[in-house]
Amino acid sequence: MTMNDLTETYEKAYEEAPWIISQPTSPGAQELRQFLRRNGLLGRWLDPNDPLLDLFGARGSFEGRLPLVILPDGRRIEPPIEYRESRNDVDEEGLARYIETARWRADVAAAFGLATRPRHETYDVLIVGAGAAGLTAAVYAASEGLRTLVLERTAPGGQAGTATHIENYPGFPQGISGAQLAQAAYAQAVGFGAEILVGVETLHVTLDPGTRLAYNELINGATFNTRTAIIATGFAYRRLEADGVDRLVGSGVYYGMAPADAARFRGQDVAIVGSANSAGQAALYLAEHARRVTLICRGPSLERRMASYLVERIRTSARIDVLFESTVSRAEGEDRLESLVVASDGEQRRVRAAALFVLIGGVPRTGAVAGWLRLDGHGFLMTGRDLFDGDGRWWPLERDPYVLETSQPGVFAAGDARHGSIKRVASAVGDGAMAVQLVHEYLQNPDITVGESVQEGLGVLRLKRPGEGVDRDDSGIQS
Repeated sequence: MTMNDLTETYEKAYEEAPWIISQPTSPGAQELRQFLRRNGLLGRWLDPNDPLLDLFGARGSFEGRLPLVILPDGRRIEPPIEYRESRNDVDEEGLARYIETARWRADVAAAFGLATRPRHETYDVLIVGAGAAGLTAAVYAASEGLRTLVLERTAPGGQAGTATHIENYPGFPQGISGAQLAQAAYAQAVGFGAEILVGVETLHVTLDPGTRLAYNELINGATFNTRTAIIATGFAYRRLEADGVDRLVGSGVYYGMAPADAARFRGQDVAIVGSANSAGQAALYLAEHARRVTLICRGPSLERRMASYLVERIRTSARIDVLFESTVSRAEGEDRLESLVVASDGEQRRVRAAALFVLIGGVPRTGAVAGWLRLDGHGFLMTGRDLFDGDGRWWPLERDPYVLETSQPGVFAAGDARHGSIKRVASAVGDGAMAVQLVHEYLQNPDITVGESVQEGLGVLRLKRPGEGVDRDDSGIQS
């Protein structure tokens, strides 16, 4: 295929892409852009004040909530009343808003042609999350004959998929981007027969102890059964608590960073908050495009959380400034970010920045399973012998739990959401491979379970013990 052919193919696809009417600061607009970009989907974005809308004679029809998706056949997908990105730590009203947001995401995914409904009635293993751990689990499970279904709420690759350049992953001496690694694992998993659904998540789960099947209902109404599950939901970046930040999200303030973001700020000043490997990788990549990169760190040094090769390159970069023992106290700008006020050494300084990328550590995406599976004090999934630390009531069987098994027999944890995990891509890969081996062992050695279990809501399912009533909570949906 020639370059002209590729150009024509792209132009035709763009002309047939849905319209998205949105302002940069519309709630959920940044997340929608990332969702489309990371899944390789095209959308034609228009500001509601764009004169092009006059050609449609439809300017007045966009006065409702934004972003509004308009499909080629004229159908519209309106956004939720209140966009809610996280399931963690929400009340009943917040949960309802999150469910509405999740349904909107599923509708958008389906409208853009992503697979959102399972093809089979029953699966051997359900994998929740398609990051490094989840994709590895999918590769091994499918290649070893297990009927495998993967649910991914955002895009295959997880946090690792956004890494600009991973240089310490074994087997790639020249380094590899997170997106390349994710694409390769995705292709392998699909090639072996795994189904990967994107943009959807579980709404309700009911466990039948007689058959050991879990009946699952997805956010879009699709249903299926599964014999086991692997939770590999990873983590989300913490929110930055500073004046003006929330107002400018999507208009210069971004959580995480994708490689495509760097080119948008070529020749401009940008800033990063964070001091771990992801922040270091982002700083070095941005320095290839931006005029100046300011790395804002709360601690006194980079060495404690960042790989030494990244620290050395940052020190020798002429375009990167590092501010230690510093925090962002305010983000400034009218319609877009223009500068930051940074507190450092008891003083306030103003830092010019057209963009601020927030990479300040992760909160595990386990809000849905709180109350069902045992979590540690920080929200990470406890597994194996750790389940007996301080309180043995979480494990209902006579046998010991498998090393990656959660407090629900047959449900395993892998990757960054697991208590005690090493936050490295290779470690997540190892977790995913090990979890599949344990799934095999579980399926080959049926348990004698205690009592019954009926559950609605992923995250609040646990076995009823003698003398107890059935615990119910309809709040279960993967965050």
